[in-house]
Amino acid sequence: MSVNILRNPSIVYKPAVVLVSPMPAAFISFRESIRWLPEEPFEPTQTIVLTSAKSGVFLDVRFNKEAGASDLDWAFAGYRSSPTPTSTKFTHHIDSRTLALTQDPLQVVDVGTNTPLPGMRTLEAGEMVNPATGIMTQYEEIWRDEECDQAVFLRNVAGSVWRAWVGRWQLALGRTPRGEFWAWQGFNDGSEQEAWTRPFSTHLVGSDNSEQTYLPRDCHLWEKGSTMDWAGDRWFVLD
Repeated sequence: MSVNILRNPSIVYKPAVVLVSPMPAAFISFRESIRWLPEEPFEPTQTIVLTSAKSGVFLDVRFNKEAGASDLDWAFAGYRSSPTPTSTKFTHHIDSRTLALTQDPLQVVDVGTNTPLPGMRTLEAGEMVNPATGIMTQYEEIWRDEECDQAVFLRNVAGSVWRAWVGRWQLALGRTPRGEFWAWQGFNDGSEQEAWTRPFSTHLVGSDNSEQTYLPRDCHLWEKGSTMDWAGDRWFVLD
């Protein structure tokens, strides 16, 4: 049966408008737990990851909570990609667990399978070396994400220092010419523009003023792909 729909010539018909939410600039990820199978899940660290939604550049800084505010568990930076719709690969360009300057962080294997959970949370499962045993072990991590509409990611020309500012968090990590690794997490509660604190930071921070300097307020105006001179160093603006 055919149905003829009569259009009123006095009415201007417009196509339906589909509203699409804009892509956020970046994500802040907080790890809620890790489980080394078959053990129970727990969370021994303060782990913050800042990731660009556009390029996939990321910084990941983890401190052992119970060992004090300066005990670095792991810190690394590089690029995130998705080989398949459900898997995520992290390519490390700098890594605190590679010994000094003698190991290539690009050789670190870091791939997981992701399952979305309610409330902007994700279950990541995969296999990596358990630092407590030194053995490749299956793991599960629960992550909680926050979206942000403004972000800056940098690395210096030498590739020895990486920085990011997303929302109320700044992360920085690097390796000194002597091979010593340093990192910190910076937080601003929003009460004042310049009221930054470092809840976790290695003791090495402070040996060089440029290492402990927060990114300036106007860094969000720096153009992606440009090269900037700042804090006594030369920087690539990654995003």
